[in-house]
Amino acid sequence: MQAWMESLPLGAAILFFWAVGIVRTTAVFALGRAAATGGSRRSDRVRRLMDTALYRRAQRLVHRWGVLAVPACFLTVGLQTAVILTTAVTGMPLRRWIPAMLVGTLIWGTIYGTVGMAVVWAWLREPWAVVLVVALLTLLAAARAAHVRCSARRTADR
Repeated sequence: MQAWMESLPLGAAILFFWAVGIVRTTAVFALGRAAATGGSRRSDRVRRLMDTALYRRAQRLVHRWGVLAVPACFLTVGLQTAVILTTAVTGMPLRRWIPAMLVGTLIWGTIYGTVGMAVVWAWLREPWAVVLVVALLTLLAAARAAHVRCSARRTADR
């Protein structure tokens, strides 16, 4: 697959990833809409999932920025699915969601079609780099969590 991807012209690579993004995002949105309107066990799972810190953060983002949260979420890692699911569950109208999704997936496709896959291939060639990056990200996340806890304690002590 790597040889095939590298043989694609830049425009074709971007279009390929744009299409992948559209399919993935639309599937997540459709699952969210189905869960929001249905009463099945899947709906219960989605509701439990929506009651996590990540999804509460996505809900705040969507409530604050509205439709602009959709293309913006494609510039993040780990928040995309949460924002898309939130827009589905909260019932964002398709006439707003579809253009925002198309812009966001084009941004995502451009990133992956240019530098994104180069990073993935580099990681696959040098597995130790993955371990190093994961360790660094874990340390950064732990430092941020400690900072948030300290800030919360200071605020509570006042």
